[in-house]
Amino acid sequence: MFKSITSLSLLSTGNANSYLLYPNISIGGDPTIWNDTKQVFLTQTFIYTLHPKFDLLISGGGSYARQEYTNFFTNEYSHKDRIGFDNLWLGFIYTGESFADFIPQITFQTALVQREKALNNTKNFISNRKIYKLVCSDPVLYSIYSGFGYNQARKFKTLKIEYGHSIYVGGDLSIVLSPKITLDLGAEQRFQMKQKINGYQNSEVRSIPTFSLGSTYSINADTAISVNANFGGSSAAPDSVFGLSLWKKF
Repeated sequence: MFKSITSLSLLSTGNANSYLLYPNISIGGDPTIWNDTKQVFLTQTFIYTLHPKFDLLISGGGSYARQEYTNFFTNEYSHKDRIGFDNLWLGFIYTGESFADFIPQITFQTALVQREKALNNTKNFISNRKIYKLVCSDPVLYSIYSGFGYNQARKFKTLKIEYGHSIYVGGDLSIVLSPKITLDLGAEQRFQMKQKINGYQNSEVRSIPTFSLGSTYSINADTAISVNANFGGSSAAPDSVFGLSLWKKF
């Protein structure tokens, strides 16, 4: 079986941070201190079932960003625009034997290519991020999960940036409203470790709690569309992320 997930997301930071959105929210990217960043992400994910218990996962995406700042010399509000390719990821999903009412899944993903910018230097990094995730779920109603994100140091021309590894826990709940519509709720708590630039620590451990609300409509047995909104629960989290996804089985 072959699955396709096409996602369009609009992120508004509401703070000075830059964020990476796939495969999950993390602080990264340009260390410039912005007033606000509004960013549109387009991500395409393919999942191919090699075996009933083993799926191959590949995902790639790009984004457009409007980065807003106050000009130091004129005190005028201004912005910079950026558009381009962001990343290409490869991974797998292993589904274990069910126990009680739960089905366990282990997901591993690595960034084959991650394109990042620091100040005026743009560079492609190979296998610099890795994600490990364990999910226990009832196939229809709810899931709980935890994971670890490995963040390798980035070396630019004049900067060496360590964004910090991350750990997270969360849960999702789907409430069936009708045979075709579900109400989707979620919550996640993420901690991202201290950030360092050229060996000097410039942040503490960041707490990034998020809450999500959405809905999924099943058009038919092979196609569904979902909308969701994520809201940040701390100053280190983005203000909001609005998403629209199309799910298709082949």
